[in-house]
Amino acid sequence: MVESVQDIAKRMENIRKNQTTQRDLKTGTNNYMAETVDWDEEIRKQETKEYQRLSNILEEEKQITFKKADCKNDTEKKHKKSFENFCRNFEEIKEIGLGIFMYGECGTGKSYYSVCIMNELNKEYKVYRTSLFDLLEEIRQTYKKYTDATDEYLFKRLKKSDLVIFDDLGNEMITDWGKEKMFLIFEFLYKNRVSFIINTNLDNKQFQEFLRINGSPKLFDRIRERCKSYKFDWDSRRKDLHKADFERLF
Repeated sequence: MVESVQDIAKRMENIRKNQTTQRDLKTGTNNYMAETVDWDEEIRKQETKEYQRLSNILEEEKQITFKKADCKNDTEKKHKKSFENFCRNFEEIKEIGLGIFMYGECGTGKSYYSVCIMNELNKEYKVYRTSLFDLLEEIRQTYKKYTDATDEYLFKRLKKSDLVIFDDLGNEMITDWGKEKMFLIFEFLYKNRVSFIINTNLDNKQFQEFLRINGSPKLFDRIRERCKSYKFDWDSRRKDLHKADFERLF
């Protein structure tokens, strides 16, 4: 059975407080530092796995990589290279809290490249893929239970993330309450310098309108400040996905 992060943390604390080797007793030194480093690494690994679980990664998605990308034009090649550099330099990027904003029509590869980035980084970093709908639903369930515990846990989860990926942002039917919570979520990420990726089927103008809170463009401006924009301006490739099968079978 896989140990929980809490169990590992408790064992690590016991090492710190109670366990001293015979050599330490003789020399008067404290030699638990190496063990502590080991447990810190173990906790990091367990947390990384937990974020993979929370991201609901499908089996077929685990096979998606940059190497398998079939670039159809020069712009896509440039996007791909930039995304690879994002992964290569992520240690520095996450300290600044920079991110990516992808926009364009359905089927142009935005979710594909989001998964490429996720798969490239989630073995070493805490990558959390979610949707605004799922986060709002989690907050709604909190209210039904008359507790703010889940709400608090959600924001702790976001803060501990190295990268948050919002898939298909803008597809949601959102109320004023939802917009208020959306603002709180992105304001939280902005203030805590958490890197995030957004992909959306909306164009720039539509997305700006979607993010408008009480007539204010503040949220859109903050996202534009932190995120580099990539326009996916080509035809959907899904229409030809099964073309060979159609011609062969019927």
